[in-house]
Amino acid sequence: MRLITSWLTLLAGLLMLAGACLPARASEAPRLQDLYSHRAWTAVQGAPAQIQAITQTPDGWLWLSTPTGLYRFDGLRFQRHDAIDGNALRSAIVLPLHTAPDGTLWVGYRFGGASAFLNGKVRHYDAAQGFPPGATHSFTAAPDGVIWVTTANGLAWLDSRKDRWIQVGADQGFTPVANIWQVLFDRAGKQWVSSARQVFYRRAGDARFQLASPANIPLASLAAAPDGTVWVSNGSNANYRLSYTTPATVPNQTAQAELPGSGMWFDRAGAMWLLSETHVERVPPGKHTAAVPDPLQQLAHDRGLSGMNPQTFYEDRDGNIWIGTATGLDQFRRNRAARLAMQRPVVTPPLAPAHDGQVWLSNFDSRAWLIDRDGAQHASIGRTFWASSKDAAGQTWLAGEAGIWRANDPAASLVAPPPGLRDSPVPRALTLDGSGALWVAYLGQPLLRYSSGVWQAPYPSLPQARIMALLSDSKQRLWAGYQGNRLVLIAQGKLRELGVADGLNIGNVLCIVELQGQLWVAGENGVARYDGQRLHTLRTRDGRALRGVSGMLSTANGDLWLHTDDGVVHVPVDQVQAFVRENASIGYKLLGSEEGLSGNVQPTGPFPSIIEASDGMLWVSTTSGAMLINPATIRRDSLPPAVQIVSVVSDGQTHTPDGPLRLPSGSTNLHLSFTAQGLSVPERVHFRYRLLGVDNGWQDAGTRREAFYTNLGPGDYRFQVIASNRDGVWNSSGDTLDIVIPPTFVQSLWFKALCALTVLALVVLAWRWRVAQMARMIEARLHERLHERERIARALHDTFLQEAQGTVLMMHTAMVQIPPSLPARAVMERGIGYIEQAMIEGRDEVMGLRSSARADEPLAVALQRYGERLASGLPPDFHLLTRGTPRRLAPLVKDELFSIAREAIWNAFRHAEASEIELELNFEASNLTLTVSDNGHGIPADTLAHGVQGHWGMVGMRERAAHIGATLEVGNRSSGGAYIRLTLPLGYGSV
Repeated sequence: MRLITSWLTLLAGLLMLAGACLPARASEAPRLQDLYSHRAWTAVQGAPAQIQAITQTPDGWLWLSTPTGLYRFDGLRFQRHDAIDGNALRSAIVLPLHTAPDGTLWVGYRFGGASAFLNGKVRHYDAAQGFPPGATHSFTAAPDGVIWVTTANGLAWLDSRKDRWIQVGADQGFTPVANIWQVLFDRAGKQWVSSARQVFYRRAGDARFQLASPANIPLASLAAAPDGTVWVSNGSNANYRLSYTTPATVPNQTAQAELPGSGMWFDRAGAMWLLSETHVERVPPGKHTAAVPDPLQQLAHDRGLSGMNPQTFYEDRDGNIWIGTATGLDQFRRNRAARLAMQRPVVTPPLAPAHDGQVWLSNFDSRAWLIDRDGAQHASIGRTFWASSKDAAGQTWLAGEAGIWRANDPAASLVAPPPGLRDSPVPRALTLDGSGALWVAYLGQPLLRYSSGVWQAPYPSLPQARIMALLSDSKQRLWAGYQGNRLVLIAQGKLRELGVADGLNIGNVLCIVELQGQLWVAGENGVARYDGQRLHTLRTRDGRALRGVSGMLSTANGDLWLHTDDGVVHVPVDQVQAFVRENASIGYKLLGSEEGLSGNVQPTGPFPSIIEASDGMLWVSTTSGAMLINPATIRRDSLPPAVQIVSVVSDGQTHTPDGPLRLPSGSTNLHLSFTAQGLSVPERVHFRYRLLGVDNGWQDAGTRREAFYTNLGPGDYRFQVIASNRDGVWNSSGDTLDIVIPPTFVQSLWFKALCALTVLALVVLAWRWRVAQMARMIEARLHERLHERERIARALHDTFLQEAQGTVLMMHTAMVQIPPSLPARAVMERGIGYIEQAMIEGRDEVMGLRSSARADEPLAVALQRYGERLASGLPPDFHLLTRGTPRRLAPLVKDELFSIAREAIWNAFRHAEASEIELELNFEASNLTLTVSDNGHGIPADTLAHGVQGHWGMVGMRERAAHIGATLEVGNRSSGGAYIRLTLPLGYGSV
């Protein structure tokens, strides 16, 4: 058995050596659509037809000239322009376009003349400024910046100092017989001018032009190759190489076209682009003399080109190629990821790095190849491999059904599979530890170790689940990744299983790598880093989930590259360091289908699905075959995109946002459309906007190019929008539009003030109505109280006082019959005195009850009546004086005033011993003053200070005054006598 195995091993080795000795096979040239992503726009997408000229202004917008007008393109939408920055074109029928080095946009017209637009200003040129007559055909900037123009009838250059065109003619050897088409300056500085049947050239420093060959045949556009060759096209089906040979004077029947096509251009990379009636063809650099068309480098109208007769070529600042056809526009954008050129692309091939930039690539049935980035095969073997790893010396080991072998010495190093494997002995993961031992994971088998010719399973206690990834790190630790979010660490013979409790949350573990001393694991739900204790999940700044991470590597500069379900994610080194240092979320760049990356990864592997070759090229395994990414050639777009607000719709009416926008009164809604220049990948342009006066912060619109606002009120608003390009570079200035929504009459301040006054008036009226209502209620209650007091007074007078008087008379009769000498006589006299005193006081109270002011009489009348009643039975004279216009008082206030005045008048009559008592009522504009004065002996000082103990008249008057908001003043007159003055603000008492 051993002998048979040895013979098989030797035979396999001989086959591998034989394969390794095979000469390298020529690779298949990459297809045009493998190198470039193609996109076409036709009338269905709003593209204009018959695009005659294309140019790009410094702000990034693409401008298109068509017979139906001038269009601007942002990568998604075409917008017709009859004016630029508010400056109108002289005609909508435009022909050539050109952007000068200083940023000037030159526009030529089919019926003659031109316009130059710069910094919001325009300068028009025609015959008055020396502009040559006829249809304008082209503009060209010379190396010294001078602008040249060709027209149907002339050639001229612009003298910028005089702002005048200087025409070139026969005195300089320029004698065309028909239309002048184009001016071209080659790399040596020679000037070439094509006309309908001749091409003229002039070397730098020469004053006169000379004729080039061929001539006297139909000629049109010029093109200069990187090697200095200048070509001319006849505009139909032939391209000629120009020479300095003097052409024949008769039609040149011997001129031979070297290349087919109706037009020729060269891009910055040196590739030639040939346009013909039916297709576009790219000729790679160095193959310009090939006369045989290459179908792999062609794209025809029936395979995706926007139309027939591609006639216009332009390369923008990002290297995108734009071609205008009879019915649309085409873009060829260089892919950042390209498919490996192979005659038989392999679906999801296992990959393993070799030397000199070469990579081992395998299919699934019979063979593996050593191949370079151009697809050239340098060796092949009759075995397949599924897993690979490097040993301590940097040698690559491959593992397949036939066993495990060292890639550079397959015959001598082959290790046969372990005995006893059933079905397909396919290794799913491989690693080599520091001692050189092989660790292999086979499907349905425990973890196996091979060393010194012996296979063994040293750790039977490991989980009985499928091992997806293996790694032996620099610290001599062995890592095993399993299905079901399980990771096992084996260090010094001890096992530690890590899971959710240790921060692992990536699902099935698909890849384990050590990157610059850091251990990383990747799986179906993300990426995590092990810090020695636990794992930390990598989070993206925009919240994107890193799904299906089947491969991971770090380049020499520290950048992290991940192969995910969405494409290849590139994490710059500064973002990686921020995550390692402080667990920060990361920014990234995604290379997906729009970057040329196609296909995905089989869930069963092989893993890892991305590797780095020794020349720095990244190889990615997908279901579309092997894809290549060259990090060194990925140019980050550092220019922020131009942003513009396109239109504003409010209440169904469209407005042009040329300046501050004043909407109709009462507008309540806004629909704003905006855009940004994103010619390369417009789907990656992101927007943020805000409406000052409504939004508290920026609103993230993603790729949406619209904003909506409803229920707006009148006011001044400012709308701002900013955008970022596909590489996350933001234009923080963006575009701004001031919007004014005037109020309607019912929204105006005048209307609001009027409403406020109306409400205030209604409140006042309601208050006055309520006060009047309360006054009527109080007046009714006062009438009721007065009637009750009158009834009580009558009852007291008619009953109590009469009965008391009768009792006194009876007691007098009885007392007369008692002898004066008896003690009972004296007691009786005292009792009669007490009763008479009580009668006097009761009579006074009855008088008080009957002396209240009636609700239907004014205050002055009530007080006059009361004073005169007292004066009729007492010595002092009483006078009442009224000043000002009496005002009606609230019943309660009038009653309190009457009570205070009555108490003051009664006190004066009773205690003042005066001959005159005067009451003065003074109705002023702001208050009412009530004064009671007399000419008696005045009030003692201690009484003024402390009052009379046991008497409450003064206290009652002060309490009543406070109750109605009045002030009470008591004092002595300088001329003798006393006064009591009450001051009441009329606001408290009037109604």
